[in-house]
Amino acid sequence: MSSNKFNLAALCSIIVAATLSGCTPVNYRIQADSDAYNAIEEKNSDERWKTDDYSVEIDSRSRYHDIYDPDKPPIPQDDASAHQLMASVNGIPGWEHWHDFGDRSENENPKWRELLSEYTETSEDGKMILDMESALQIAYIHSPTYQRQMETLFLSALDVSTERFRFDTQYFGGYDVRYNHNGRLIPAGFGVNPANGQLFDTAPFEGSEMNRMTVGRPSAGNPALQARKRLATAGQLVAGFANSFVFEFTKDDANLASSLINFSLVQPLLRGAGKDVALEQLTYSERSLLANVRAHSQYRQGFYTNVIIGDLGVEGPSRGGKSTFLSGHFGQASVGGFLGLLQQKQQIQNAKDNLQNQSRSLAELVARYEAGVIGLFQVDQVRQELEGARASLQQMELRYQIQLDNFKINTLGLPPDLELEIDDSFINPIQFIPRDALQIQDAIFSMRDEIGLLPDDVDTETLSLYAKKFQQLLPLMREQLESIDVDVEVMDAAVPNRETRMTEEEIADFSTEREQLKFTVSELQTQYTESSANLDAAIEQLPELDSDAGVRELVVWLNDTLQFAQRSLLVRARARAEAVVFEEIELAADFAYRIALDNRLDVMNAKAALVDSWRMIQFRRDALQSVLNITASGDIKTAKNNPVDFQASTGSVRLGVEFDAPITRLEERNAYREAMINYQQNRRTLIQSQDRIYKGLRGLSTHIQLLQRTLENYRRSVAIAIRQLDMTRSEIYRPVAPRQPGQPGAQLGPNTSRNLLDSYRLMQSSQNQFLSAWLNFYAAKMLLAREMGVMQLDEGGKWTAEPLPVDTTEADAQAALDRIKDEDNAWNDGLRSRLDVLSESATTLTEEARESARIASSKKEGNAEDQRKGKKPEKTAAIPVNDVPTAPTTR
Repeated sequence: MSSNKFNLAALCSIIVAATLSGCTPVNYRIQADSDAYNAIEEKNSDERWKTDDYSVEIDSRSRYHDIYDPDKPPIPQDDASAHQLMASVNGIPGWEHWHDFGDRSENENPKWRELLSEYTETSEDGKMILDMESALQIAYIHSPTYQRQMETLFLSALDVSTERFRFDTQYFGGYDVRYNHNGRLIPAGFGVNPANGQLFDTAPFEGSEMNRMTVGRPSAGNPALQARKRLATAGQLVAGFANSFVFEFTKDDANLASSLINFSLVQPLLRGAGKDVALEQLTYSERSLLANVRAHSQYRQGFYTNVIIGDLGVEGPSRGGKSTFLSGHFGQASVGGFLGLLQQKQQIQNAKDNLQNQSRSLAELVARYEAGVIGLFQVDQVRQELEGARASLQQMELRYQIQLDNFKINTLGLPPDLELEIDDSFINPIQFIPRDALQIQDAIFSMRDEIGLLPDDVDTETLSLYAKKFQQLLPLMREQLESIDVDVEVMDAAVPNRETRMTEEEIADFSTEREQLKFTVSELQTQYTESSANLDAAIEQLPELDSDAGVRELVVWLNDTLQFAQRSLLVRARARAEAVVFEEIELAADFAYRIALDNRLDVMNAKAALVDSWRMIQFRRDALQSVLNITASGDIKTAKNNPVDFQASTGSVRLGVEFDAPITRLEERNAYREAMINYQQNRRTLIQSQDRIYKGLRGLSTHIQLLQRTLENYRRSVAIAIRQLDMTRSEIYRPVAPRQPGQPGAQLGPNTSRNLLDSYRLMQSSQNQFLSAWLNFYAAKMLLAREMGVMQLDEGGKWTAEPLPVDTTEADAQAALDRIKDEDNAWNDGLRSRLDVLSESATTLTEEARESARIASSKKEGNAEDQRKGKKPEKTAAIPVNDVPTAPTTR
């Protein structure tokens, strides 16, 4: 008995240890990650859609990174009223371990703001500087939308691991321990009289007491170990092992050990048979994962365009599989996203410049009004325009702030309270009036204001100090001229590129305009020299002048310098406008469409989705058949009280055939017909999807051609606006005739202020139009690359801006034709050369034949003469037939 108890204790210890051991949740998570990443890597090998360094884990710098253990997350903040229902529900105390992993006070990563400085730059006032590259990097780190796409792809890979597992050999096991006690006394009950079949009451009686413990699983229906295998032919194979140890503790402590091995096989032959049915779910999940890997790669392209120009235009991964519907682009580029903010910022800056220019012009006109050379009506016109410009600027700034907050939240995944400063270096080439060029103008107005505050009786010593202070403007004027020289050089460098798209007449006009611009530059250089000399002369004369004359002398010099500054700004603007170049794109829509069909990843997915729907016809057709299955099963047991003493004589085998006639198949019939209709619908949808792609490419191609022409139109508009502004400003500074005694003073023209306002407005609008067209052209080129499926991204997800494909069909055909012509010419030349050689040979042979004939004739005449004289004739050697010259054969 002690030996049995020891064996029982050892067996129970083994069972408990096996039960408590096993994989932890951490191991399960790691295994799931490994299976998903391996499945994704298998589908991620093609260079056309390969994405490096895929991971579902959020960047540790992200605002949404979870700093806690994913397997033991602390409970987040809960609503107080709702939390009471976790502590007690319906009067029943709740689970007391909800807070075992701790409580978290906030959902955000608490350190994400501190980590911003690791990958972003900050301005002096603490704002985060945002350019194209940093905006893209921040979006990849923080965007919850992008993270959701990554997670969807990961979940799709988990679906594949599930379907693959269905075809793996699956193992199951377990062991049970049961104890059963029956007392000796058997209670009263009913009995049946066998003679008459009547019931009667039985008295309690004593039987046998039982104290029995069963360890294991004794039956085939609940085995200790089992292996299941789904076959590719749709069959099911199951093998099991059942084992039990029975211990009886009553009286002599008897025990019994027994085991059983069994198997069963079910193989369909008609309905549900074949690889088309058995592998359908696995095939669908594998193809869906491939589609999602491609969709993720294409989503990165759309994510880039969404961050930069506010156009997503693509669909990401989805667990439900892809469809044959493709939206296509609407065919016209527009600017949103980062470049949209940049455009708004520059338009606001243009509005501020316009407002500042109007304010300064108002001060000029007020001075002219006080001098009696302009009417109050014209001054009020400028005042009214100025107030309207202020209100418009305020509205623009409000819209910009709203768009900036939307960009932070929806695109970057950042909170609206994070201060951003948009870096405008991307549009430096089309900032016709750079910010540094305004320094001299601002300095002049500041000095004018100081002169205006001087008292009437200012002494000459103070004026001399101001005059020397004016000398600080000369280096700024020199720098402005040097900057103009640089801008002119850049303009000249752009001439060859621009002239390729011009007619001869346009080239001549462009040359004339450049010469006029350079002449204006020479005038500015002369004006600078004169201004420097005039200031030196004014400094020498100031001690000899009274205060009024001294102030007047300085004001005149400042006004001349202001005109220099304003003209130099316009000259720089004109030179920079003429220096802007852009890539000319000549791309036929049909060629772009052919490229798109070969390269777009969503087109590949749509084709695969159509085949998926086509495959469902066969899958549904299978269900219409009869059920015809072959079944086989068998088992073998132990005969003695020994768990491993299997004997063949205890075995049994069962074979069978199952048949079910296809009498009731209404649901299957409807599903089959539905699959056929779905396929036709998807086929038509794919055709229309391709039409939409073609339409979008036609629209983009046409829009690009229009933008290329529009850019030149707006360039000329900027030049006209510059010229008009220069003339209207000159009108203000135009001297008027002095007032004669008894006569009203001469005044400026009646439309001076209106012309000035129109010039400012035209200058602002032309700059905005050129900026908009330039950005739209950049966006259209980007969209065209994406819609054609040829957009390439670097490791950081940035567009590499590779040149678009070129249609070489006509060029290749012409080259082939030229090659054929060259080969024909070469063959003809060779033929002529051979004919010339043969002709020379024939001529030579003919001459030799004639010479031989002449010699023979001479000999014949000599022989005849000898005969007349009585001499015997000489024998002539016969000429072989082969030596007779023949005419050459020609081709």
